[in-house]
Amino acid sequence: MKIIKGFCFLAVIAATACNQPAKQQDTAKTDTSASVKPAETQVADTSNTSDVFKAYIALKDEFIKSDAAGIKTAATALETKLSGIKGCSETAAVAHQISNASDIKAQRESFLVLSKDVIALIKGAKFKSAPIYVDFCPMADGGKGGYWLSLNKPIENPYFPEHMKECGSVKEQIN
Repeated sequence: MKIIKGFCFLAVIAATACNQPAKQQDTAKTDTSASVKPAETQVADTSNTSDVFKAYIALKDEFIKSDAAGIKTAATALETKLSGIKGCSETAAVAHQISNASDIKAQRESFLVLSKDVIALIKGAKFKSAPIYVDFCPMADGGKGGYWLSLNKPIENPYFPEHMKECGSVKEQIN
C-alpha cells in the first residue's frame, strides 16, 4: 500500500510539473525546489519521464555546440516525448517554439522556460540514473539567471558556450 501511495504522489508531482504557462519569462533566481506543488491529477509513467530527460540532455548538448539545426532536431524529439506525458502539453509547446525559432538567441530564451519545467518534472519522478545536476548561470536571461540539467558536475553552460562556457555553478544534485 505504501508503494502505491508513494507512486501516486510522485505521479501527481510529475504531472503538475509540466502544467506551467508556455510563455513564462520570469525565471529570475527561481527556487527550483518550490516550483512543484502536488495536485489531484493523473498518473505519469516514469519510463516516459526518463525518455524526456534523455531528450532534454540531447537538446542541452546541442545548445552547448551552438548548432541551430541540431537544436531544432533535438527540440522536435523532446516535443514528441513531452507529448507522451499527460499534462505536459504546454511544456511540449515550448519545445515546439524552440524547434521553430528563427535564431539561436530566441531558441535559448525558450530553453530558459523549458528547463524550469523539465527540472520540476525530473524532481517529481523517481527513475534510476546517475546523479543529475541542477546548474545555474547568473548571467543568463539578461542577468536574471537561468537553470539547466546536466549529467556532468563540471559546468558546460548552454546559454553562453562561446564566451562563458564554464560560467555557473551546481545548485543541486538529484540522485
